Amino acid sequence: MGLNRTAVIVLAVVVVAAGVAPGAASAQDDPAWSDTLFADLESMSETYNGNVDEAKADMDGPTRTVYNQLNGRVVNVYLHDTDVVYSFQMTTDGRITDLQQSRRDDARLAMYLTRDTAERLTGADAPVDAFVEAVQTGRFVGSGDDRTVRGVVIRGESGHVVEQAKWTGINLAKGFLF
Repeated sequence: MGLNRTAVIVLAVVVVAAGVAPGAASAQDDPAWSDTLFADLESMSETYNGNVDEAKADMDGPTRTVYNQLNGRVVNVYLHDTDVVYSFQMTTDGRITDLQQSRRDDARLAMYLTRDTAERLTGADAPVDAFVEAVQTGRFVGSGDDRTVRGVVIRGESGHVVEQAKWTGINLAKGFLF
């Protein structure tokens, strides 16, 4: 019985450490470009929030349905092939709030994109439309060390099984919906 208890404790420590590791690096450890990109994200979020009602009115049914799956959620934003992670909360009416330059433990969703895509979104004149298009076309490509992301891919954050299942379905159906 002692060996089983020890194994369970070791497993629990490994699971907790694995869950904490992605957020272990602080914003001060991020590369200098991440501060500039974060400032651009803050500026873009104001434009985004100012245009969200008009953009939502123009969305077709499937796009609005997918978009609404973000509402009220906390999202961790992972920049592919870097250790940079941002986070934000999407309000129930689709606005970006509480943008942070760190990972949040209470996030239910994980968003993956490249630095290039993030910079393109922050520079867009119509960021809601640009974001929607990036999600519609978003996918992982390649495999192993050559795996990258095109556009924006959203998944359920680790440990959120319902969100993981929901976004797996959405990501599989995107080719048929859009």
